[in-house]
Amino acid sequence: MRPINRRCIRSWMFLCLSGVFIQSLDAQQPRVAFVTSVTGTADLGSWPEAGSAVGAAAGNAICQNLATAATLPNASSFVAWLSTSTDDAYCRLHGFTGKKSANCGQATLPVNGGPWVQVDGLPFAESIDRLLTTEFLVYYPLAADENGNSVQGISFTGTSGRGTLYPDGNTCTDWTSTAASAFPQIGRTARGSWGWTSAGGAGCDSAQHLYCFEPGSGPALTPPNEDGAIVFLTSVDGTADLGSWADADSKTGLAAADAICQARAAAGSLNDPSSFKAWISDSTTDAKDRFLDDGPRVRLDGVRVAESRSELLDALLDSSINLTELGTYIGNSGVWTATTTAGVSSGDSCSDWTSASSASSTQTGSAWATDVDWTASFTTDCSFAFATLYCFEDTVILADGFESGDTTGWSSSSP
Repeated sequence: MRPINRRCIRSWMFLCLSGVFIQSLDAQQPRVAFVTSVTGTADLGSWPEAGSAVGAAAGNAICQNLATAATLPNASSFVAWLSTSTDDAYCRLHGFTGKKSANCGQATLPVNGGPWVQVDGLPFAESIDRLLTTEFLVYYPLAADENGNSVQGISFTGTSGRGTLYPDGNTCTDWTSTAASAFPQIGRTARGSWGWTSAGGAGCDSAQHLYCFEPGSGPALTPPNEDGAIVFLTSVDGTADLGSWADADSKTGLAAADAICQARAAAGSLNDPSSFKAWISDSTTDAKDRFLDDGPRVRLDGVRVAESRSELLDALLDSSINLTELGTYIGNSGVWTATTTAGVSSGDSCSDWTSASSASSTQTGSAWATDVDWTASFTTDCSFAFATLYCFEDTVILADGFESGDTTGWSSSSP
């Protein structure tokens, strides 16, 4: 689950007092971003927090009034992450109008945005150019409101992963309409990558949140550095016949899945590649029972994925598993799992991962997700050639200080 108010994170220059995060008095601060604690329709002028403003200007007013009520510094500067028919969200965040493709009306494209930290103390993103295409670097999904409370929901954006107006051009008549037949692009708090801003549509008449950003540039973030067993997404993909993958080492089924993870860990120069296993089930084995390690799980960039094995099963990860063994952030990927949110087999597993038949299908996860979709998003036919694997390190440190797990390299004569 999302670690709200569970620890102080001094690296982000926040102070913790009675379990509540407050910004320090240091003038050199990262910018702040939050999800609104309130919701409303796409007619933003109808929100009580909008005052007399309408359209995208109402979005800004909503953000600024909520920031003021929460006593956030620079409250009057906050901008709603929204695109309109004439202005891309990217340009609006920089204080300009127009299109990103036209440099927001400037001689060169402005890039003075970020890094951003959330009000709960967790880092959201580095600079604006790294947040958007093509890197999509999201540390922890933007899922805390102006008071630091966890929010799980949807936000109106009308904005693509490039920070530009979504190609369908739908903005609910520039955020003044409640037409039930129109569906502007939305972002989800349970998404990393570009899914935080572009993950489907919602009716203009539905009640959704907004994202609010403090504009401008702040000092570089101290990189995350959480401790735990490593988790990564494979940089290679293939059909559900895992034995056909180049890294399968002539193995089949679950053994092939583990061989692929171990080969990828070696390719990424990770410690003890033999300790890695795939998060995957078959007809006789549940993914949750394949791992001994009950400690925290982290990505290669030091971002926490889950506090424990049990938190992998609580339907809400801390961050998405979309970073490969090579250190590349993947926008999104289908992931072979055949595994439910409870960590158990979902049933058909493409003949225990030996079939690439288009006549059968199995459960796959979505690499950008932190909710149930991370392991159980949709069904995919076994012939799909572009799904990846999740790989988890499974080394346990025992009370006597020794490691448990793969002991094939041990010798009785070892010092």
